[in-house]
Amino acid sequence: MKLSLGGGISSVSRTVIDGVSLAFEFSVKTDNTGTSNNDQFTIPINAGTFNYDISTDGGYSATGVTGAHTITFSSGAGTYNVVITGTFPGMKFSNGGDKLKILTIDNFGIYGVGSTSQRFAFTGCSNLVVNATDTGDFSQVSNFQRAFRACSSITTIPSLDFSSATNCQELFFVASNLTTFPANLFDNSPAINYTNAFANTNLTEQSIDNILVSIDTAGGTSGTFKQSGGSPPSATGIAAKDSLVAKGWTVVYTV
Repeated sequence: MKLSLGGGISSVSRTVIDGVSLAFEFSVKTDNTGTSNNDQFTIPINAGTFNYDISTDGGYSATGVTGAHTITFSSGAGTYNVVITGTFPGMKFSNGGDKLKILTIDNFGIYGVGSTSQRFAFTGCSNLVVNATDTGDFSQVSNFQRAFRACSSITTIPSLDFSSATNCQELFFVASNLTTFPANLFDNSPAINYTNAFANTNLTEQSIDNILVSIDTAGGTSGTFKQSGGSPPSATGIAAKDSLVAKGWTVVYTV
């Protein structure tokens, strides 16, 4: 692994195809509470094989990183953008570490590629906002348990690939400001465990409709779904709920 404190964010080139960045891009505020020093951010890793490069707008770079890594920003405490390229299956804060230091995900890019589990990935990251507009490539991920649990600053979720998901238990549990959820995200998902996946959220009527219709479209049988907070479903969502119940699902939602 090579480290550098010069060159800024361009010192590790981003991979761009057809104008789309394939880098994982996020921002951090180093002097928020965490386990690293107030001029640092520790990148936690989930399961998988890692070989990644880091660059920041604070002049820090590292190449060939194969595990967790602590960035020390030479400019001291502050807010910084971080770009990761290479192979990076995922983070795992698990309600600890520097969970309060990560502020935004601005581009998913390579994040999730090669991962089979996002369990506890961003659990407890209560300052996190997802600004990314690209589709997160989670095509091999089966376990999403608590992936965004207690991410209370998230208001909307972009397109993510749930085509291999089997466990979505507590996926967005206590994401208390989550209001907007797109249509069709679970259409091809084999998951049947959505226990507390959307409990203590603030979903709009359209969003809860989108979720119920999409889970019903996937066609799984004998599953569990629980949502609380926000708005009740419309007639469209109720019809999808009734269809799920007819397939053997337990569906509970309260407002």
